[in-house]
Amino acid sequence: MYDIFDMQSPDYESIVDRTGFDPDHLENDQADQHFAVLDSKDRVRARCSVWWREAAQVNGTKTGAIGHYAATDESFGETLLEHACRELKNRGCELAVGPMDGNTWRRYRFVTERGTAKPFFMEPDNPDEWPIHFSRHGFKPLAHYVSEINPHMSVRQPEIGSLRQKIKNAGISIASLDTVNPETDLDGIYDVVCESFKDAFMYTTLDRESYRRMYVPLLRNVDPRLMLVAKQRGEVVGFIFAPPDMLQRTYQEKIDAIVIKTIAILPRKELSGLGRILIVDMLANAVEMGFTTAISALMHTANRSQKISSDCAGPMRGYSVFARDLCK
Repeated sequence: MYDIFDMQSPDYESIVDRTGFDPDHLENDQADQHFAVLDSKDRVRARCSVWWREAAQVNGTKTGAIGHYAATDESFGETLLEHACRELKNRGCELAVGPMDGNTWRRYRFVTERGTAKPFFMEPDNPDEWPIHFSRHGFKPLAHYVSEINPHMSVRQPEIGSLRQKIKNAGISIASLDTVNPETDLDGIYDVVCESFKDAFMYTTLDRESYRRMYVPLLRNVDPRLMLVAKQRGEVVGFIFAPPDMLQRTYQEKIDAIVIKTIAILPRKELSGLGRILIVDMLANAVEMGFTTAISALMHTANRSQKISSDCAGPMRGYSVFARDLCK
């Protein structure tokens, strides 16, 4: 026996409080609906949110997203996923993707190839059973991502050849984020992200105010030596963001790893190779600061950054996003 409650249920707030889920995420992540499955003893056994109004689309197909997923076992997960897919289909969606909290600006992806390395800062994590819940109930892998690790970053770095002279000849300068007056750099970074990722998998536009609310507090708290900005005639044309692996504090005294989270370059011919220069310059700063290990995080396997990383880093972890055809 089970019951499914949603946000329209009279006692839903008290149910959400028992899921271990922060209800503020519903508003912050702009979920369209949230479901909780209760067993015969009134215990919450599974929950998820769904998005259909502004979910990222796949190849022009009307797509709904399933995120905020958790389930204590497969049977309750199946009940929840079937209910969520039925709701998305009723809302006109032809495809369901997950796990994804609405779009790729928020949390998405399951760990599907765990390896032996410990989780790192800002990495998604999940019980190993959850991807199985999806794959056994109509979902198939849609996109694959990897993280790679370089434990000897002082001696293993991307080759740059004559790239530095080319970048210099193009009038490009590289410096740390301006901490005295960061607003111009941060606005320029937003423009670079929007332009460079516009053709990326399931990209959706994020307005400037939402960007500021989500990312500016984090960017401001990272050592500027690990946040490099490239400019051409005063315009921000690229950047790299590599915070320390804060999670290392939970299992060792010293943080010795950085997480290369984002590299973005405007898609212009004269900027080809700038990403490699940014990586090499940031790694030099990191080595000087005492870091020994670099994690290249959460790269789509078709991304150029993954090809650069593979020159000097090895496999660490794999992740997948799943999809289910709702028209069958």
